[in-house]
Amino acid sequence: MKKTKALKELLERNAMCIAPGAYDCLSAKMICNAGFPAIYVTGFGVTASLLGRPDIGFITLDEMTNQVRRMAQVVTVPIVVDAEAGFGNAVNAMRTVQEYEAAGVAGLHIEDQSVPKRYRPDGLPQVVSAQEHVEKIHAAIEARSDEDFCIIARTDALGRYGLAEAVRRGNLYAEAGADLIFVHGAREVTDLRVIVSEINAPNIVNYSTLREGRISPIPSFSELEKIGFKLLILPGELLFSAAKAMSGVLSEVRERGGLDGCEGRFLETETLLSELEAQRYRSLEERFLPQGAEK
Repeated sequence: MKKTKALKELLERNAMCIAPGAYDCLSAKMICNAGFPAIYVTGFGVTASLLGRPDIGFITLDEMTNQVRRMAQVVTVPIVVDAEAGFGNAVNAMRTVQEYEAAGVAGLHIEDQSVPKRYRPDGLPQVVSAQEHVEKIHAAIEARSDEDFCIIARTDALGRYGLAEAVRRGNLYAEAGADLIFVHGAREVTDLRVIVSEINAPNIVNYSTLREGRISPIPSFSELEKIGFKLLILPGELLFSAAKAMSGVLSEVRERGGLDGCEGRFLETETLLSELEAQRYRSLEERFLPQGAEK
């Protein structure tokens, strides 16, 4: 089954789909091997891992496309990718859809933030007009060659203009043909309920935002499913847990001059090789490579 079709079927089920966030091939393979039905690729994570820079507009379309192409080649489940604001205007967004689709991913989300990003002294995203983003969605839909390729419209208007405006934009984007709506920045359970009940389309919830917002209590996955979300993404959890593990080991080496305090922190070599399907490649070597020294 095509990955685009597989994603569409996942999103049509009654159950909520959980998609942990990957940022490279190893994290993508580990998500797939762990049995999750879909993978989310975070622009924040790819920017950090590939460029070593913060997610403030440094990543380019080619860099993202090359990264997700490699990831799509080594996993069997559909991938949904952060496509920033389409890397430009509506015409740029058309190319973004074509490049991501050719890279083998199953869907993307395009946000309504301004391009290029502007200085934000209050920390809140600056967004384009709703009509400008509607046209960007129209262009993105026209650009796809596979009707099952998932176009997700994200709005960042909540923080600056409030929930009512975010909901209004969500409905406009749904009317424009977006397959799912992603209201970014919601941190209250009451807001989450309004988003699902008042937007006439399936919705995404970003669990990382809820966790980082430190609302109490944070709703469980099952509660979010009951509210009615169709896709739950975990953009940063693998990246931040890996970064914390690396920081801990480096601190141990620097401060103690050894690894005595790191017992139990390392994945066994054979376990990692198993994640990387080393045995399959050994079998291929056995089948296709000459044995012994040349005569």
